[in-house]
Amino acid sequence: MNEHASLYGQPSTLESMPKLNSLFEPRTIAFIGASNNIFKWGFIILHHLVNRGFQGHVFPVNPQGGTWFGHEVYPDLNSIPEPIDLVVIVVRESLVLDTVKKCVAKNIPFGIIITAGFSETGSKGAELEKEIVSVARAGGMHLAGPNTMGIFSAYPSIMHILMSGAPLQPGSVGMIAQSGNIGSSISYRLLRRKIGISRLISSGNEGDLNTEDFLEYLGQDPKTRIICLYVEGIRDGQRFFNNARRISREKPIILLKGGRTQKGAEAAMSHTGAIASNDTVFSAMCRQAGIIQVETMDEMIDVAGILNAQPLPEGNRVGIITLGGGWGVIATDMCLRKGLIVEPLDDELIQKLDRILPAYWSRNNPIDLVAPSHVEVITDSINILMEHSAIDSVLMMGLGYMTLRAISWKNSKLIPQELTQGQAESMISQEMNLFQMVTDLIKKHGKPVIPVIDLAMFDMAIDNNPVDYLDQQGIMAYPCPETAVKALAKVVWYAKSRRS
Repeated sequence: MNEHASLYGQPSTLESMPKLNSLFEPRTIAFIGASNNIFKWGFIILHHLVNRGFQGHVFPVNPQGGTWFGHEVYPDLNSIPEPIDLVVIVVRESLVLDTVKKCVAKNIPFGIIITAGFSETGSKGAELEKEIVSVARAGGMHLAGPNTMGIFSAYPSIMHILMSGAPLQPGSVGMIAQSGNIGSSISYRLLRRKIGISRLISSGNEGDLNTEDFLEYLGQDPKTRIICLYVEGIRDGQRFFNNARRISREKPIILLKGGRTQKGAEAAMSHTGAIASNDTVFSAMCRQAGIIQVETMDEMIDVAGILNAQPLPEGNRVGIITLGGGWGVIATDMCLRKGLIVEPLDDELIQKLDRILPAYWSRNNPIDLVAPSHVEVITDSINILMEHSAIDSVLMMGLGYMTLRAISWKNSKLIPQELTQGQAESMISQEMNLFQMVTDLIKKHGKPVIPVIDLAMFDMAIDNNPVDYLDQQGIMAYPCPETAVKALAKVVWYAKSRRS
């Protein structure tokens, strides 16, 4: 089926859908509603755009003219000396319709309407939104929003048209969010774990351009390798799932659904005007389309963290290495609950490990290394497991304790520094070398290694923090076995669905 129905019953074919390049990679931007009042969105969003170093031309527009912190302010669109690729509209709702008419007269192809007060408020707002969209479409213009928190695009230069001022970094994760604050919250989490973003779209009320359009764009975007979605409702389910099924063969799609309960659906309706789908049907269609469904924002980041830099596992067989027995027990339980296999070690594997491990090691999976005396024991064990054809991925747990111990020595008020300084630095260096060797082993064997580091390391602001180091290498560490296993299980499921 080549047609998709818009919110207002104006179907358009896939072939006629707009190319969104000028929305995400404009050369010229008119900003209508520019303000010198630092508390108004007309200042805040324009400041983010200019301050982040957008390399195209930005034309602030305000009927009063004047200047905006050294930039000329144009009284109207007709005063701007260049053709405009994109307009950002930050004026009160009663002025939006007239503003869009003026944009159409100037042949501006795309607009972002930040302003709220439309279909999310009821029938009167919905009628005004419908009229605005009709005027835009009749004039060949397409709109993001209204009631959107904006758009971020990292390429070819950073275009930060967002209410949020978080310093998002370029990367390969594309995001579509039908809630601006959820989109911001997810982007903060990506930023915290040093995962970069290619494009971020707060789709707002989706009066014109909708999630289906943006998904199709991200599916074709060479800068986007992973797609994260927060959705409350889908306008055209068939188009959405057909595209998702095709895109997920090449790019993982991670989806968090809002409005899964009756009360949640009612909240979604009052929030963006979205009509949430039947949750059981929606989830079944996600599975058929190869979409990875997650339950929380944090789980979305956990899954993206594996997909961002690690190879896809060939199967569901997991080798577990732990520096403490309890974590191995918890990880094994969670693996079995999530459909991962923790098989006993065969005789050949045990013989190889016997050569490097002490006589009292467990000879079972999970492998408890029981506080090894040097890091090569850990890396050699990982290497042996990854060489084994019956292991598809490795959970490496209990890391970070050497660094924690060294820091306690360095901070001791009892022990003379000359007795511990050299040993402490050596232990920190050895553990950093361990993490470097782990990243090398991932590349060598083409299998994922999921590091689990004690929560204490996540909270310590220190030089050579193992969590920070791994984040910089693109390898996400996890604070406990449960989150690591849940994320790995989602990735294993996706890898299997992609092969089927």
